[in-house]
Amino acid sequence: MHHSNIVDHITAFTSQRDTEMIEFSLLKSIKLMLSSNKCSIITMDKKGDITGEMVHEGEDYVVHDCRFMVADYLLKAYKLMKDSDLQDYTLKTESNIYLLMVIQNDHFVEKFLVIEQAIQISKAESYVLSGIISIYNNFIDLLKESQIDELTGLANRKTFDTSISKIFNNLPLDDSFENDRRQGREENQTQPLPHWLAIVDIDNFKSVNDNFGHLYGDEILIQLAQIIRTSFREEDLKFRFGGEEFIILFKAAGLENCKQALERFREEVASYDFPQVGQVTVSIGAVQLSKNQFHVTLIDYADQALYYSKKSGKNQVSFFEEMLAAGLTKVNEIESGDLDLF
Repeated sequence: MHHSNIVDHITAFTSQRDTEMIEFSLLKSIKLMLSSNKCSIITMDKKGDITGEMVHEGEDYVVHDCRFMVADYLLKAYKLMKDSDLQDYTLKTESNIYLLMVIQNDHFVEKFLVIEQAIQISKAESYVLSGIISIYNNFIDLLKESQIDELTGLANRKTFDTSISKIFNNLPLDDSFENDRRQGREENQTQPLPHWLAIVDIDNFKSVNDNFGHLYGDEILIQLAQIIRTSFREEDLKFRFGGEEFIILFKAAGLENCKQALERFREEVASYDFPQVGQVTVSIGAVQLSKNQFHVTLIDYADQALYYSKKSGKNQVSFFEEMLAAGLTKVNEIESGDLDLF
């Protein structure tokens, strides 16, 4: 391989600032470098369950969720690597050779790079591949440091701004959404699963800091972040927005399904025994994302719903859509809330 080609491959993924695009660039670079039959990244949670797959196809990539099927021999190989702490593994079948490499292993997930080859790669190719993976891992670590909230390990405010803009730009334009919201009906069921934005705020958090000290306040933030992780799917986006506020961006098939997910989470927090402090509750405000409303306005709507939860007794979930249907607010009269946005 020419040195210029190697540099081009490295430049491809280090020029990105989005983790998904970096992974795609890595797959594309490796597939071109090795002329592999298939190149993919498999995600496995700490329970050993497959939760996702990214596959390079042509000039694009496809992401599969946890419903996709994995061949038994690959699944056994993943679990063998997981149980044995192996960083790479070569699996030979009758028709192909699979090179498996761990490219991420943290407290929450493991990610495996899977390269499907017709023939064994050469020592020179293996050396270059290992170098590229090392550079990739170092770059991902640096990127995470700029995107992750240091205390909770969730994505930070800066990452939220980028993520909400990306989701908003990819939303379909559907005029029926506004009609459904004005009439208080469930959203159009023929559409793809809609995105929801939920703002979570810890109730009476100032009194916790005042009575127990900031050390226990920080411990609550850390424990709440962990409950958020276990209450929502790996592919759902979770952020510490600042202070005691968190934001979750996720998909749900309709308002009732979204409400059930948020209520389960709220109940999980309320039943958790926080060290020294005991019971802690959260108030939540939520809204469905729509291309017909600017995303900054939609954040204001969720904040309005959060405020309604707070003034109605706290420890509850409120939806902007239900407030609108009940005549408690109007779309054109929403004022900016307390969130310091951009």
